[in-house]
Amino acid sequence: MRTNAVITTCVAAACALLMLSGCASAPIKQYYTMNYIPEDLPRRRKEGPYPYTIRVKKFDIEEAYARPQIVYRKSPFEMRYYFYRVWAVKPTDMITDLVEKHLSSVGLVSHVVRRFDQGSSPDYELTGKIEAIEEYDNENVWFAHLAFRLKLTRLSDNRTMYSRRFDDRKQVFQHDPELVVRELSRIMDVRVTQAIMDIDAILAREYGLISGPAPAPVEQELPEGPATGSKNILDFDSADDDAGRD
Repeated sequence: MRTNAVITTCVAAACALLMLSGCASAPIKQYYTMNYIPEDLPRRRKEGPYPYTIRVKKFDIEEAYARPQIVYRKSPFEMRYYFYRVWAVKPTDMITDLVEKHLSSVGLVSHVVRRFDQGSSPDYELTGKIEAIEEYDNENVWFAHLAFRLKLTRLSDNRTMYSRRFDDRKQVFQHDPELVVRELSRIMDVRVTQAIMDIDAILAREYGLISGPAPAPVEQELPEGPATGSKNILDFDSADDDAGRD
C-alpha cells in the first residue's frame, strides 16, 4: 500500500511538472494597435473651424482583414494570419477612431461626431473602407501595406463632395511586426492629413472663401524615417519558408 502511494505521488508530481513546463513554454499573445499624435495642418484656407458638423461613420473593411489576427502575405495570391500577434481592437474600430481623433484634433470644423443623435445635426458624413492592412514580406524584405478609401457626402442632398483612394507600401528594414505597425501608423498619419487638406479645399468652396471648382488634390510624399523606405511590393519574389511564424 505504501509503495503504491509513493508511486501515485511521484506520477502526480511528474504530471504537475510537465504541465508547468508546458505552460512556461507556451507562446504569449501579443496585442498591437496603430497610434500617432496628429500635428497641425501645414496650411489651411480658414483660420478657424468651419461652422459645420462632420459625422465619421464606422469604416467598412474587406472581409479578409475583418479578424483580430494580423495579416501577412508572401505573394499577391496568398494570405496568412499570425496566431499570437493580434490587434488589440477590431481594425474597423481602430481606423475609425484614428480618423475621428485626427479630424477633431486639427479643428477643421466646429464639431466631429460619430452618431446622428450626438449633439449638432451633421452637415457632412465621412465614410471609408479599409482595403488592406497587412505585413508583406519574404525572407529579405518586409513592408507595411495600407490601402483605404475615403468619401465625404453632403447630407442635405446626398451629394458626394470628395472621394479618394490611398494605397501605400513602405519598407521596414528590421523584421519586427511592431515596426510594421509603427509604419502603418505613419502612413495613416500622412494620408489622413492629406485627406483633411483636400476636404479643407472643398469646405472653403462651400463656405464661399473660394469660387469655381475645388482645386485638384495635391500628392504628398510619405516621409522617410530611420526604419522605413519605399519599394513596390511586387518587385521581389515570394518565399515559401514559413518556419517559426506565430
